Amino acid sequence: GLLLLNKTQTVKWRSLFCFQACLSTPLRMVQAFFEYDQAPVSLEQLLELGLLYFHVDLDQHAEWETHPDLCRIRKERSYVSSDVVDLKRETVPKEKLASFFEEHLHDDEEIRFVLEGSGYFDVRDAENRWIRIQVVRNDLLVLPAGIYHRFALDDKGAIKVVRLFQEEPKWTAYNRVLPETDSRSARQAYVKQVLGPHCSAPSSSSSSSSSSSTQVPAAVAAASSARNGIAYVIGDRAKSLAHYPHMRSVNGFLYVSGCSSRRADNTHIGAEQDPVSGEWKLDIVAQTEAVIKNIEAILAEAGATLADLVDLTVFLVDMKDYKGMNEAYNKYFDQDTGPTRTTVAVHQLPHPNLLIEIKAVAVAPSQ
Repeated sequence: GLLLLNKTQTVKWRSLFCFQACLSTPLRMVQAFFEYDQAPVSLEQLLELGLLYFHVDLDQHAEWETHPDLCRIRKERSYVSSDVVDLKRETVPKEKLASFFEEHLHDDEEIRFVLEGSGYFDVRDAENRWIRIQVVRNDLLVLPAGIYHRFALDDKGAIKVVRLFQEEPKWTAYNRVLPETDSRSARQAYVKQVLGPHCSAPSSSSSSSSSSSTQVPAAVAAASSARNGIAYVIGDRAKSLAHYPHMRSVNGFLYVSGCSSRRADNTHIGAEQDPVSGEWKLDIVAQTEAVIKNIEAILAEAGATLADLVDLTVFLVDMKDYKGMNEAYNKYFDQDTGPTRTTVAVHQLPHPNLLIEIKAVAVAPSQ
């Protein structure tokens, strides 16, 4: 049965629901969640991103080539060609699997029907956050042209899929790291027609600041007459996960909320996933440097620098990282002019990939 369809195709595809009621077994609902905090993502949220999801039950009709539901979908959506790809971690070259995990887009739809095994498709939402979608046997997923995405095998290490095409097979992927990818017509059309005005549309280097005139202003301060001072909410930094500012200025001091290595797109500096094993490699030195640079960027919105810091509180998930943290820390501060510091071990931080968070207090520069 058809479980998810594009808004503009709702009427056209309504007739396909007729065979869903005839199925004798319950339909599996596609599993999706935000990669950052594992919060579930609904079918409606995927619909908003232009994805399509179908359940084609091979247990009822084993031959996919002649399955009536798949034939109907192929006819309605003009899928004229296909091939079968069998991916296994132990047989596919590591470089090939790594290329699937590179963030990229296509100029055409990407259609995958799972015959055996399972895996993950990651897609970006309108706020540039990763959404992870699990696909298993009987799932047919359609990714719209122009959406940034990537693919990874799961811990089972194998998947067999049918690839469907509206024309002759095309495999061209345009990686996001290339500066021209954002300018491709498929990307521009996707941003305009699907994401619309809510799209943050960051560049390929989304972790860095930009001076583009179309970017959200770096800092938006609350009214100075607020009882507890001026709040700085900075548009090009990682958004807070609750209702608090990046920094508050009051009584001559700047109070910086706890900072991690999280980027604006909710990925983390110092956390790299092996596309083959799926395991995460966490780097305390890289994360510490990223945290300090984040604090530096936030202070700059009030005209302050790292030299204005007076006190830091460092939170480590594991004290085994104390030496590595100090290695990075000492590149930025010396004993005579650096801030006071307290380091504590905590049970955990908001994301399992985070090793460190730092909270800061600085002197506000004289106006």
